[in-house]
Amino acid sequence: MSIPTVPPPGWYADGRTPAVVRWFDGGQWTEHVARIGAPPAPARTDFGPSNPLHWIVPIGRSWQSLLAGYAGLFALLLGVLGTAGPVGLTIAGVAGGVAMLLGVLAIRAAATGGHGRGRAWFGIVGGALGVVIGVATFVATR
Repeated sequence: MSIPTVPPPGWYADGRTPAVVRWFDGGQWTEHVARIGAPPAPARTDFGPSNPLHWIVPIGRSWQSLLAGYAGLFALLLGVLGTAGPVGLTIAGVAGGVAMLLGVLAIRAAATGGHGRGRAWFGIVGGALGVVIGVATFVATR
């Protein structure tokens, strides 16, 4: 008469579900299961310049580039606040500095992949022009 041997604890093929293994604790099968191999990668949609959505919706761009573009526009608009005295000049300067900082961060983020370099440069240029306009209008009104 032969003595049945028990397999050692470990992961073994489930037997019911393909690509799944189940844990055997040395005495019984447990409820713990795991998939074999990596799950299939999701389909990637290219949102580059050849895709019309690229020009309509800010898809594929970093958050830094999105904020840099809007901050650059805001800094340009605030540049005229230089006529409001030192407070207006300070607000225009801070907005321009933030736009330029976000632009630099966006260019660094775009270097590792992604889109948004145009918005990043607009943030840098718009921020700088906002500061220049703010200083020029402040000086002109004094």
